[in-house]
Parts: sequence; structure tokens; C-alpha cells
Amino acid sequence: MNSTNAQLIQRAGEAVKAGNKREARALLLQAVKQDTSDHIAWLGLARVAPTPQASLDYSRRAARLQPDDLLVKKVLAWAEKQASLSAEQPITITQPPATSRWRTAVSYLGIAISLILLGWAGLWAWNTVSYQTAESDSVPTATGEAVLAQVDRDLPESAGTEEPLEVTVVSATATPLPTRNPIQPKAPLSGKAGEPRATWTLTPTPTNTPTPTATPVPTFISADNTQPAKRPFGVSTNEHWIDVNLSTQTLTAYEGDFAVMSTLISSGLPAWPTVTGQFRIYLRYESQTMDGSRLGYDYYLPGVPYVMYFYQDYALHGTYWHSNFGYPMSHGCVNLETGDAKWIYNFTTIGTLVNVHY
Repeated sequence: MNSTNAQLIQRAGEAVKAGNKREARALLLQAVKQDTSDHIAWLGLARVAPTPQASLDYSRRAARLQPDDLLVKKVLAWAEKQASLSAEQPITITQPPATSRWRTAVSYLGIAISLILLGWAGLWAWNTVSYQTAESDSVPTATGEAVLAQVDRDLPESAGTEEPLEVTVVSATATPLPTRNPIQPKAPLSGKAGEPRATWTLTPTPTNTPTPTATPVPTFISADNTQPAKRPFGVSTNEHWIDVNLSTQTLTAYEGDFAVMSTLISSGLPAWPTVTGQFRIYLRYESQTMDGSRLGYDYYLPGVPYVMYFYQDYALHGTYWHSNFGYPMSHGCVNLETGDAKWIYNFTTIGTLVNVHY
């Protein structure tokens, strides 16, 4: 452990004693960013992680560095227990208070009474109309035409835009109810009438990788690569986002302004540079075959794990064919250790922002 990391870890311990876990987590993330082999810093992150799963991930990282250390074993056992208890936490269903149930019953009673009163009113209106119809047998046809003319004058101007009613003036002894034109069924959204609509089908796993395009001008440049990245414009205070620093060959996962995970990567070689800018993840696969022979490259990689495309054919993904993280190694993608790629895959979703810069 170097002296700088020792000071950061000491300050993090003081922050924990003061009850400020966020400050402690930021200090410890800065420590592991400077020295990813410092297992004490990873153990500290496990103790102040925001979730039991994050604690387990950090303690496993420390265990990979120092598997025989007693403190590492102790913290790992604690993290596994916390993660297990979190997974077994029962779901609590809160019953509404008795007052709320009483008010609901009163509301239903009021609705029932209103329906009964409406039924009585409708019955009275029906009897009244029937009586008046019986007495109107002697009304001449001319009177009926006058009434229809008055109704026509009383209609609003917008009535002509609606579907017209078929009204026939007949003798007073046989006045049928007005009828509407039958409703025509809608045509299908696509194709000819009568044909079934197309169904949604899953897209098969693609194997063709398009040619990378030229690297655009970076939209974000860190003046000091030793400091945490600033939250990009448009990202909310609790939103998950990813920062890829091509100068330090590191990837950091953020929740708003706070880093929650940092690891080494391998970006594109000078002949195939990784694009820079701000992008959104638009396609994800837990496993995918990558065939470079279609574009003249000398690789065929079946079962590439945890693939997250963020721009054209550029993706974050797990890597099993090399372990030289911290140095450019790829044809433009961001290579991750498989365990780290799984963590990032579970941390992100479609639409998660990926900020790539030097």
C-alpha cells in the first residue's frame, strides 16, 4: 500500500466514524482507482457499499487479490450473509386502516342509493312518455313536421360534422325511433383488408459487425484524470451512468455524483480507436458470437459474455481471451473482465448513458 492510499483509507475511516458514508465511499473509490491491487481499500468499500450485493461484489474483489487473508475471509463471510438475508427479506403487505375501509363502505352505499334513485327517475320518465304517446294519436302530420323543423333550428352548427341521423316523418300513429348508420370495422394497420396483422418476433443474435467509423471530437475531457468525473448534463441525481476514461484505461459506474464501482479496461488499439462522446446503451446480449472474418479481421469469438452496445458496433463486453486489462487491446470495443462485465450488465439498462473520453 502506498502512502497516498494509506492517507485516503485513514480519511475514509474518520468519515465513517463521523457517520458520513458517502464521503468515505468516494475516498475509497479514489484509492482503488490509484491502486486496484489494494485489497484493504476494496474491503473498506464492502463495508460502506449502498447495497448488500455491492458489498458482496467488493469483498469478492478483495478475495481475488488476497484469498488467504483472515480479514478478507471474515468480511467476505459477512457480505455473503448480508446478501442472503436481503434476498430472503419477505414482502410486507400493508392493510388499509379501519377508517379507510369504513369510508370506502360509505362511498359504495352512496353509489348504490344514487343508482336506485336514477332507476326510479327513469321508470317515471318512461311511464310519462308512454302516456303522452298514447294521447298523441290524433296529432296531424303537419304538427310533426313543425316539431322536426324546430329541432333542426335548435341543433348546434357542429352537429353537421357528426354522423347524420336517419329521421323519417310518418303519421303520428307509427313513429319509429331514430337509428344510426352501422359502425364500419376498422381496416388492419398494415397489409390488405382481411389479412392478419404481423406479429412481433425476437431478433436473432447478429454475427455481422459493421465497419467502425472515425472517432468524433470528445464531448467531455477531464482536466485532471485523478479526480472523479463530473455528472453529464441531463443525468439526474440518482441516475445510473458509466464513465470510460481512455487515458487511464478505467471504467467507473456512477449513481448520480457518486462512484459505486471502478475497474480496469482494454480499449481499442491505435489502428481501431474507441469512439469518444456521450452515448446511450441501445442493445444488450448476455452472450453473443462475434465474427471478425466478415470484415477481414482475424478473430472468431463465440459466446462473448455480457455485451452492451452503445454506438453502432462499439460495445462494453466481457473478455475471456486475454487478461491484459489496463492497456489497449481491442478492435474498438471496451473489454472488461467477465465478472466486472456481469456487474455492469446488471447495473445498466437500455438507455443508460456511457461517457467515453480521454
